[in-house]
Amino acid sequence: VPVDANCTPRIGGNGRRVGTVWVGRPTAELKRAYHEMRAAHEALKRTQQQLLHSEKMASLGQLVAGVAHELNNPISFVLGNVHALRKYCDRLQTYMAALHAHEPEPVLQALRQKLRIEHLLGDLPSLIEGTLEGAQRTADIVHGLKRFSAMDSEERVPVNLVEVIERAIHWVQKGRPTPVDVRWQAGTPCTVMGSAGQLQQVMMNLLQNAFDAVGGPGVVSPCVWVSLACDADAVRVSVRDNGPGVPPEHLLRIFDPFFTTKPVGKGTGLGLSISYGIVEQHGGRLSARNAEGGGAEFVLELPKAQ
Repeated sequence: VPVDANCTPRIGGNGRRVGTVWVGRPTAELKRAYHEMRAAHEALKRTQQQLLHSEKMASLGQLVAGVAHELNNPISFVLGNVHALRKYCDRLQTYMAALHAHEPEPVLQALRQKLRIEHLLGDLPSLIEGTLEGAQRTADIVHGLKRFSAMDSEERVPVNLVEVIERAIHWVQKGRPTPVDVRWQAGTPCTVMGSAGQLQQVMMNLLQNAFDAVGGPGVVSPCVWVSLACDADAVRVSVRDNGPGVPPEHLLRIFDPFFTTKPVGKGTGLGLSISYGIVEQHGGRLSARNAEGGGAEFVLELPKAQ
């Protein structure tokens, strides 16, 4: 029987060795314990991934109204163009029927002016181009939603944080009933290694919290500042608002799971906790503080891609 052995000397009060404790344990028991520990670890990883995806779906649900409005514009544009194209098609069919019937030239000329064939032919290219543009915008919006809602892989790829921040600002703004003034100036591309979907989730969470903070009573001119600084080794993203700030007693618990200061039904208490874990997995750091000029400030630091 394979045995894992361990020997420990026993020392008496006079400092001399008085014996040895020998412990033998069948190796199969150790293997079973190891397999149980590994299975528990895999189950924990699956639960964490499901929790991460659930929080992402909760964030996605908050954007539904804004996304519906965002989709409505290009779809309405396409529908209007298609109705115009159908009328043009009817007029062209009428004119083509007259041509096939070998109507005299004066009749064709009068019909051509009545149906405005010259105007129709000149307007067709712009109608088709506009329809294609509206359809492409709709496809881009749906693709962005699919990319955000999809389960993220463990693979780390180069990610341009400027694009991540701009997409996050766009989506969170669309989910607001009233727009918030966002002060953001896009600079040169700044690349980190990571998951674009997970990093966008972190940025959307920070922005959503900032928007909620300035959306309460007492904030006269709601404003959120987003800045990006990039040096040789690290990238630093700051999200600051002019809301009431975070009470000092809550700063130490703000990243704890299920801790929230929002009313019941408004927050799960998981957003900042999950964001903190994502940033740690990317080798970075997420911190919170109250800004000197008032309001809360969240600082995201990530290692720059070499």
